[in-house]
Amino acid sequence: MIRLLAAAAGLALTCLAAAQAPAPAPTPAPDVAWPRQAKGADGTVVMVYQPQIESWADSRVAARAAVAVKRPAEEEPRYGVIELSARADIDKASDLATLSELRITKSSFPGASEAETKQYLDTLRSAVKRTSWPVSAQALQANLAITQARSKQKAQPVKNDPPQILFRTVPSMLIMVDGEPALRPLKDTSVQRVINTAALILQAPAAPSFYLWALGRWWQAKTLTEAWEPAVSVPPSLEQARAALDKQYQPFDGKDGGGKPLFDAGVTPRIIVATKPTELLQSKGEPQMTPIPGTQLLYMANSPNDILFDLAAQTYYILVSGRWFSAKTMNGPWSHVPPKSLPADFAKIPPGHAMGDLLATVPGTAQAREAAIANDIPQTATVQRDVQPTAVVFDGGEPKWKPIDGTSLQYAPNSQSPVIWVNPKGYYVVQNGVWFVAGAPAGPWAVAASVPAVIYSIPPSSPMHYVTYVRVYSSTPTTVFVGYTPGYYGTVMTTDGVVVYGTGYYYPAYVGTYWYPYPPTYGYGVGFSVGFFWGFAMAGGGYYRPCCYGGGGGVYVSHHNNINIDNSYNRWGNGAQAGQLPANNRVQSKQVGNTTVAKGAGNNVYAGRDGNVYRNEGGDWQKYDGRGNGWSDVGGDRGQAARPDNQLPGGQTRDAPRASNSLPGETRGSLDRQAQSRDVGNQRAAEARSPGGYGGGYGGGYGGGGRGGGGGRGGGGGRR
Repeated sequence: MIRLLAAAAGLALTCLAAAQAPAPAPTPAPDVAWPRQAKGADGTVVMVYQPQIESWADSRVAARAAVAVKRPAEEEPRYGVIELSARADIDKASDLATLSELRITKSSFPGASEAETKQYLDTLRSAVKRTSWPVSAQALQANLAITQARSKQKAQPVKNDPPQILFRTVPSMLIMVDGEPALRPLKDTSVQRVINTAALILQAPAAPSFYLWALGRWWQAKTLTEAWEPAVSVPPSLEQARAALDKQYQPFDGKDGGGKPLFDAGVTPRIIVATKPTELLQSKGEPQMTPIPGTQLLYMANSPNDILFDLAAQTYYILVSGRWFSAKTMNGPWSHVPPKSLPADFAKIPPGHAMGDLLATVPGTAQAREAAIANDIPQTATVQRDVQPTAVVFDGGEPKWKPIDGTSLQYAPNSQSPVIWVNPKGYYVVQNGVWFVAGAPAGPWAVAASVPAVIYSIPPSSPMHYVTYVRVYSSTPTTVFVGYTPGYYGTVMTTDGVVVYGTGYYYPAYVGTYWYPYPPTYGYGVGFSVGFFWGFAMAGGGYYRPCCYGGGGGVYVSHHNNINIDNSYNRWGNGAQAGQLPANNRVQSKQVGNTTVAKGAGNNVYAGRDGNVYRNEGGDWQKYDGRGNGWSDVGGDRGQAARPDNQLPGGQTRDAPRASNSLPGETRGSLDRQAQSRDVGNQRAAEARSPGGYGGGYGGGYGGGGRGGGGGRGGGGGRR
């Protein structure tokens, strides 16, 4: 454990040294606005309007787009619809999706003859033929979430047993120990340390008490789980040991990710140490329950936690790691509530309300569907084949293989990295989102160009389940194209139709000379982060195994972290381009057909699924009838399809009922949703590129800013 933290400290010093060097000039961010204009070799001008996504599976995107083609001898452009496919390189933190390997698979030009359609298609393929096209990942996601509202990811049977749930009305701090305390001697001292915790907990030979360093001082207790009191005196050997460890522990300093105090000045919080999965809920003083408009629900306004009270059933509901639990009193006992059994009023929470984020946990809502889609979109990278992993070592020198239930696989629990035995000549390990393969557990290791399908059958009951969310998409002789979805950081799409954090299984950690923890579900205040990119965020410090400096276990997780915009591939330095193409084909230097943004042109033209072209003029729809006929108004009443009640953040809506005034092959409602998805996506893209970018933060606790923050209760930031 000390070795792992020392490595992290060393990396921090390296980063500090690098920060002192002159910073290179920033590379201009690519323009992701629409429409795009390209010119063919014969002078033909091609206008491509913003694509409308049909599917997004792993690394491939299928879409359709409206186009306008104007040849030099023609006075007016010819409008049409193209269907295309492309590889998507995703950098979520930069809100950049780089579309490459673009192929136009089909085209339709209303009013054109078969020969003319073929000529236009040939012109398009000639003008739009290069390999990279920068677009906003937000715009693509919003389009898919609103117009498609479905995800094809595999649902997993998770475990929903409630953890120990504590409720306090006075300032308190929870510190987790991973099982019963494991004491190990510190080198060159007589002091012992509890190694299976992020905190610094020591014991001196002549002092049977435990000593904890938190909030800038020492605390004392005879056992871990009894009341902790500020230590009056501390054996000198403990202070010497703390100084020698030099920050190789989590300080629990009572500050949020922005450095703001979580507790009011002069307040001494109560320290709670737990050795089993536990969640701490708090209110600032006695609970203050406030009505949620339009419902029979109350929420605890003076708590950073998600706590509701249903007046009809006289029952409390709490949300923990994306799971709902209920009880008649805040002291429990608590029982799991299947999402589909939630009171109907949960779906009626106004999206703009302080508790609007909770709609993502209610099956059937637009927010839950968007969360499912966001959970299925990968972070990708192109990795050089000569990248080498951090040395894979085994406590005791040799792997201690343990079977993975339901498979022929085995894993080594006594390694800081997830090492999986597939067969006597095939060993696989994943580090920072990259798979490596070797013929022996000691290596040598090479970047894997493929992964055996059996690995993706590892069930949620195994602590190795998280590796199933890392994929290899394709390879060349020098590079491998890889990616991972948020499940790598612990999210799971459940059979209940919602995304939760953690599998719910408790995996006893490996504790030998070192502590190698497994992914937790409870204990770190994991909550929803709703804003630019959906995700979960840690409200308190913690450890997490899969993604760390060097790829092992025991990495600090910031409590200001949104796991859906963190990027593991940044840790490979020049060995991987996250969400980008290789250096000789970067998005800044080449775009599709030398495409430029058509400044001043309206992005109001849409490709109908029926092959027709539509445009939106101030909320009224027009249909293109071919050259010579131009645009004609689409009449009829707007009906019920204009603005459903249950809107998503930024104005998104759930699927609207189809109006009776149908268009040929389309409905006004579907066109309205397509227009709305474009508006929402472009709004989010603009916000992501505005000063401050992905703002927000948890801000809860005492003195920490209360519920909310710029980007929801989970906030932005990144993994430390």
